[in-house]
Amino acid sequence: MESKDYFEKVMQDYNQNRKGRSLRKYCKDEAVDYAWLIEFKKSYPQRVREQTLSGEDAFLPISIREGHSEKALAWEVASLVLKSPQGERLEIRSTSLFVVAELLHKMSQP
Repeated sequence: MESKDYFEKVMQDYNQNRKGRSLRKYCKDEAVDYAWLIEFKKSYPQRVREQTLSGEDAFLPISIREGHSEKALAWEVASLVLKSPQGERLEIRSTSLFVVAELLHKMSQP
């Protein structure tokens, strides 16, 4: 059995059958090499990450260029403040004029 698989199986069994025992006591009772388990556990997340990245369908991070901004291509609502007859204020910000127009239309209906 591969080290990673063995480690995962031991840890799964430990979590399901610990019965109040520490990992050291569990390893002693189940005849598992505690020293090896601890050493493997220290590097476990790194090993899993390396194996994942070596696959064909590995996640490829994208990079975002800082300071690059496109000019606005359409009208947008930067800030629209509405005041009710009771004095309540409502601020609307949206990049879609259609959404704002629909909201205003619905608010104007009794």
